[in-house]
Amino acid sequence: MFSVDGTSSTERWIFIYAEQNIEDTEEFVIFVREYELLLSGEVFLVPGDLHFGVTNDPLKLIFQWDSLFGISVIVPDETDMNTAMKTMRNLCDIINEKLGDKTAYEYFMQNYKDASLFEHHN
Repeated sequence: MFSVDGTSSTERWIFIYAEQNIEDTEEFVIFVREYELLLSGEVFLVPGDLHFGVTNDPLKLIFQWDSLFGISVIVPDETDMNTAMKTMRNLCDIINEKLGDKTAYEYFMQNYKDASLFEHHN
């Protein structure tokens, strides 16, 4: 299950809870790829960091994963934080509906096992 776990309004981050081990990246790949699908966009690497964006994103959200915080979404200053929160909650609902009874790992293996975001950094 995916859900919005909290925010840091000072830093303008949204933290996403996912059920698997925080050190596993499968849920991050699912989260970003499902946002890409929702927007009919393409995932791109943000220059200079291991951050990702999605073309066609009117909110210009930046997605980050690390083993300390898991999935984090950075909200730019020009983007309304409430709109970003609502969008991320909606995305969580969409993903959870698609997961059904499957674990995130099962869903990843079925849909995204060849769609790593990290292949550029091996």
